[in-house]
Amino acid sequence: MYHRVWPGQSDNLTITPEKLRQQWSYLKDEGYATLSLGQYLDIANGKTRHYPKRSLLITFDDGYLNNLTYAYPLLKEMEWKATFFIIANTIDGTAPSEEPGINEKMTLQDLRKLDNNIVQLALHGYHHEHFDQLGLDDIKTVLRTSAAIMDESGLHHHDVLAYPYGARPKDRRALADLKLWMQEKGIQAAFRIGNQVSKIPAPDIYEIKRIDITGTDSLEEFKIKLKKGKLKPF
Repeated sequence: MYHRVWPGQSDNLTITPEKLRQQWSYLKDEGYATLSLGQYLDIANGKTRHYPKRSLLITFDDGYLNNLTYAYPLLKEMEWKATFFIIANTIDGTAPSEEPGINEKMTLQDLRKLDNNIVQLALHGYHHEHFDQLGLDDIKTVLRTSAAIMDESGLHHHDVLAYPYGARPKDRRALADLKLWMQEKGIQAAFRIGNQVSKIPAPDIYEIKRIDITGTDSLEEFKIKLKKGKLKPF
């Protein structure tokens, strides 16, 4: 799981283009293969049982313009795939305007520049809500609105969610009800953070865990996370 890519800045959400290339070059040299979102879901659901042993899904959250500027050309160069989880109000034009720079998001026109064989688009809320701070009806409204905006945009996308902030309802019954509702409405899967290597097939398709890669990770720390999910697993 990545967020921003920006020259000269390394923090919890931002990695430099040079460090991103270093990490991906290591993966390439080690024989890793990237998966499209559809390929990953078939594996996670147990529909596909034969796939490269060293397979991974690369994801970027929030739809930053710098993903198009820096990550997308590297994906094309390496002939790799990735999934971008998009905040829907950046598509319908209602998102607050931002100054050009590190936090600028892709517009609908920017998203149309992406080859969907390289980048798959999916859902990340309407305006990046905290789902653990909303009632169940409000969450459903957010998801309905987000999916409708993606549908109306004409963008090729998957009805798959990455929980904004990785947050889900704290009440177990509400979370169970949300998962049942998502299943009924055709939302195929949902990703959280978790910082663990995902089990295959997925024990819960609405609780898929991702490994948070930060700009402060050294290459050696990246290698540890790749195997164990986090730097201090015990």
